[in-house]
Amino acid sequence: MIGIVVVSHSARLAEGVKELADGMTQVEIPIAAAGGVDDPDNPLGTDGIRVLEAIHEVMSDEGVLIFADLGSAKLSADMAIDLLEPEEQEKVKFCDAPLVEGVLAAAVQIASGGKLADVMREAQEAGAIAAPEADSEDTDAAAPKDDSDTKAEEFVIRNRHGLHARPASLLVQTMNGFDGDIRLENLTKGKKPVNAKSINGIMLSAVTGNDRIRLTAAPEEADAVFAAMRRLVEDNFGEDDAMPAEAPAPSKPSPSEPQAAASPGTSEAPEATDTLTGITIAPGFALGPLHHVRQEMPKIEAAAIDDPDAEIARFDKALQDAEAEIKAAMQAMGEGLSDYDRQIFSAHITYLHDPEITGGVRERIRSEKLGAAAIWQETMSELADTYSGLEDKLLQGRAADIVDVGQRVLRFLVGDEAASALPDEPAILAFHELRPSDVLRLADTSVLGICSAVGGETSHAGILASNLSIPVVFSLGEGLNGVKDGQKVLLDGGKARLDLAPDPDDIARMERDRAAFEALRAEAEAAKDLAAETKDGHRVRAAANMASLEELAAVADSGAEEIGLMRTEFLFMDRDAAPDEDEQTEIYKRIIAGLKGKPLTVRTMDIGGDKPVAYMDRPAEENPNLGWRGLRYSLDETALFDTQLAATLRASAEGPVRIMFPMVSTLEELRAAKDRLQAVKDRLGKAGQPFDDKLEIGIMIEVPAAAEMADRLAPEVDFFSIGTNDLTQYMMAADRANPKVQKLSDPLQPAVLRMIARAIAAAHEAGIWIGMCGAMAGNRLAAPVLLGLGLDEFSMKPVDIGTFKLTVRRLAKPACEDLAAEVLKLDGAEAVRKRVTAFLDEIETG
Repeated sequence: MIGIVVVSHSARLAEGVKELADGMTQVEIPIAAAGGVDDPDNPLGTDGIRVLEAIHEVMSDEGVLIFADLGSAKLSADMAIDLLEPEEQEKVKFCDAPLVEGVLAAAVQIASGGKLADVMREAQEAGAIAAPEADSEDTDAAAPKDDSDTKAEEFVIRNRHGLHARPASLLVQTMNGFDGDIRLENLTKGKKPVNAKSINGIMLSAVTGNDRIRLTAAPEEADAVFAAMRRLVEDNFGEDDAMPAEAPAPSKPSPSEPQAAASPGTSEAPEATDTLTGITIAPGFALGPLHHVRQEMPKIEAAAIDDPDAEIARFDKALQDAEAEIKAAMQAMGEGLSDYDRQIFSAHITYLHDPEITGGVRERIRSEKLGAAAIWQETMSELADTYSGLEDKLLQGRAADIVDVGQRVLRFLVGDEAASALPDEPAILAFHELRPSDVLRLADTSVLGICSAVGGETSHAGILASNLSIPVVFSLGEGLNGVKDGQKVLLDGGKARLDLAPDPDDIARMERDRAAFEALRAEAEAAKDLAAETKDGHRVRAAANMASLEELAAVADSGAEEIGLMRTEFLFMDRDAAPDEDEQTEIYKRIIAGLKGKPLTVRTMDIGGDKPVAYMDRPAEENPNLGWRGLRYSLDETALFDTQLAATLRASAEGPVRIMFPMVSTLEELRAAKDRLQAVKDRLGKAGQPFDDKLEIGIMIEVPAAAEMADRLAPEVDFFSIGTNDLTQYMMAADRANPKVQKLSDPLQPAVLRMIARAIAAAHEAGIWIGMCGAMAGNRLAAPVLLGLGLDEFSMKPVDIGTFKLTVRRLAKPACEDLAAEVLKLDGAEAVRKRVTAFLDEIETG
């Protein structure tokens, strides 16, 4: 197989591009990263010997392609090629193509079995994706010679973001399995037909969610081609973000500019449907005019300069001004920013001082004698693209921060005239992607609600915006651009919907829903500090789950009696190395101090499965959720495990702490973990380090084997906590991330409820308490059933605690016990849901 070598001045960038390319294909491509130099004081640069080693690492008879980020990197590549044997030199080619786009295009073509010349040509054409003239007759977008020689079939693409990198890659690899010419035409946007075996052609077609496309193929292969396409569409190209089924927009010619260049609210943007659906960031309702906030600055063209030193000084001044602006905005917000909010913007300042970013810009200014603005824009754009392509959703969310920092500095380099303006009158603001700096500006404005075309709930902007007490919806899609400025819209944050043409009935319904929502929120707010106690005096504990430091303030204000689950994975992610014992100890102490005497349950790291950590260099697994994760991983990586145990123990001297082990499957695993804990206790004791020797030890019940063995496990621990997210998917053999089996992956399935009942009974028989920290604990429908089964603690999202207590205080324990006994005998989850809904309705009306 053809190999790829990525040569970059930044080791981090080279590895990022490699990781991005690895995720693009269904087969493993030989890719080697050759970035940076071994100089701790100045790690930026390229090393010919390192490039030579990378070539040998991926060398094969089919050849090697080398890609580089800067012109000077080609010198190192040339030197490495000169050091090869003559027969090797014939197989190695330097590809003059954009680094990120070129490598991705090459990887897809290699995975599809392309020859070296074809792969190189496809990579070189990758630059056309970003250029306005890419849609010209020079691209591989010519129409088929004779429509009479082909068969055609139309499809509607349901992926919310359309045929972006990964689904486009899957499509290209699938189509390359056929011999004949296959063309794809975006009918919705009026694009010319393109080669469906070309990643560049697919990307140039700008296929977004709900676009209608036409596929054409030779008659002898057409049926098989269309069947393969139908499978891809029905499987949503392996993604779980399908658009709601809507009538596709009518076909129309697209503007000559690329789609991203169209101004929001103009006729050049994609046509909108009557309703757009996204993801909820904050619930609530808003009715009013939509106002597009224009964020993007124009593409900066490279401009030659005569004095690199003066240009570097101008660049450094822009960095200083950007930092000063961030600090001034933070100061103006005062107490309106939490400690974690301030950390977000402190991270922005850190980017301004990152030597791998700023050093590379200075080096290019000096070596290429080009203006700082174009180089800075290109650098930050490539870095944001790299983050966006990573598998980890938290890391994907950092792309918005990169763009935010980049745009801020760019304003100081080219002038402030492109800065976005907010309306004077109350309005619902529409962004392409909300950024943290945007949230800073919104605190004291008359904003009714916020919506965006893209963005995720794990982004910093999403975290910040969720605290604004207004409805916020992200990821509505490019159709948002088609909504005119000033158009009256209705935003429903809870349902993540934007109604573009609300009629009087819609508005009246919204007013009723808003009144009910506000009333319920007021009742829940009033109930959050009350006891979670039934009408007949049975009391349970209401606890909060916590997955990051930024949630501490929300936990403290939620009415939670404790933290029933702290997911410690956040300590190990989004960084280059694991935190040491002292750092972990200080973080745990900080959380304990914030809880002011309320208990903290620390779950030891559950690394693996859907929570990979790049620097741990874990092997790829066929079924990672069934693999080397949780306690299994910790028991093999004892240095990491012992460090976390020691830090938790040391922090326990400051307040009540529990330790909980995840993914326990056998009694042997539990006893091995307890032995590790005792060994760490012995070490700390000999060192005179104080800790709570009596702290409680518990395990997660999330593997069916643990539930089956609960009677044997219970005497070994102080408590159980049921993790219903994993328990349900393992019990029902249904991946919770697979939309095809969502109906099975339901914790209200009687089989799951019976396993929960068994674990609760075993815990109480052994005299220990049992809680639940999966999503089911905060589910209003689950509350009476779990109360009836005897659950002692419910740990949930902080925002759900007030509503949970309100529900519990309206229930009676004997009635819940009767309900639980009844639903365990039902046939399926839907029957359980209907019975519990009727039960709660009777209570509400009775």
